[in-house]
Amino acid sequence: MSISTRKDDHVLLSVKERVTSSATTLLEDVIFVHHTIPRCALADISLESDFLGKAVSAPVMISGMTGGSPLAEKINRSLAAVAQKLKIPLGVGSQRAALVDRELARTFSVVRDVAPDIPVVANIGASQVSRGLSASQVLELVEMVRADALAVHLNPLQEALQPEGEPDMRSFIEKLRQLARESPVPVLLKQTGEGFSREAALMVKGLVKGIDVGGAGGTSFAVIEGLRARLRGLDELEEMASTFASWGIPTAASILEVRSALPDIFLIASGGLTTGVDVAKALRLGADFAGIARPVLLKLYYGGEQAAERYLRRVVSELRVAVFLTGSCSLEELRKAPVIVKGLLKEWVLQRGLEIPRGAGYG
Repeated sequence: MSISTRKDDHVLLSVKERVTSSATTLLEDVIFVHHTIPRCALADISLESDFLGKAVSAPVMISGMTGGSPLAEKINRSLAAVAQKLKIPLGVGSQRAALVDRELARTFSVVRDVAPDIPVVANIGASQVSRGLSASQVLELVEMVRADALAVHLNPLQEALQPEGEPDMRSFIEKLRQLARESPVPVLLKQTGEGFSREAALMVKGLVKGIDVGGAGGTSFAVIEGLRARLRGLDELEEMASTFASWGIPTAASILEVRSALPDIFLIASGGLTTGVDVAKALRLGADFAGIARPVLLKLYYGGEQAAERYLRRVVSELRVAVFLTGSCSLEELRKAPVIVKGLLKEWVLQRGLEIPRGAGYG
């Protein structure tokens, strides 16, 4: 099966089937303490943020999803148009297909036709990094989308469940170190639904500029690979995939895991975030940005660019209201707003010896 066909499988299954993890993000265990006398006018609250040196309108990005086929080209063009209108960052999906077939580069580079001003994040898989990328290939990935950063996506569970997978990362850290030296832009690590632990974060300390935790609670590639296996009559693989449908570190816990290990790393929270309140909770736990993928894709697929744009504008508006209702006047203050942590997330924090960033009152 070609890479392009596999990528289209992933997209179509994502929009036509239920592909979410049976785990939750644990963001439901985070409760803001409502401030009944807000200190600022809602209209005065700015959400402007810095994404690796570039100013954007809000700490929200469209996470990388696809590329490498005619369908993916259409999706990437539309996502880029929406991101440009909203002035938020955009990630592209894995560019591996374009390294194999240069004619597919267009399915990625199209993003700059309609989004010349926003931050764009290039993308390649850890499996490809482990096998070794030449300096010219690294440059090609970056130049293909005139990227501001290069994400290396980690998907060991998916690789283990794919008949065509490459579940071998023994040389990854060594090759990542080489990649970071050769890349002309900052390198990020991006998980894809399994989350990120403190131990894994410490393994890459000093090697990467940022981490996208990609926590459990959103799209599950175990579920997607199980559906692909069913379509191909691979019963044993389908059953294995079902076993791992809840595997991973929930998004809320992943944020705390990484932030406890690397206090100064640029941290993106993704995995199951769907509302502006989810974004606010992620920022309060220690994230710098929030990434949203499948919810945007669903709006785009069934309602077009306008529906995707309306959805993201609503997310940003909800974030502003959350800032307002916590008595905060800025994102900086939101990150110190009082919260209550309960349930499984509280238990996770206690058993793992983590800390929730402390609130500092209202001044």
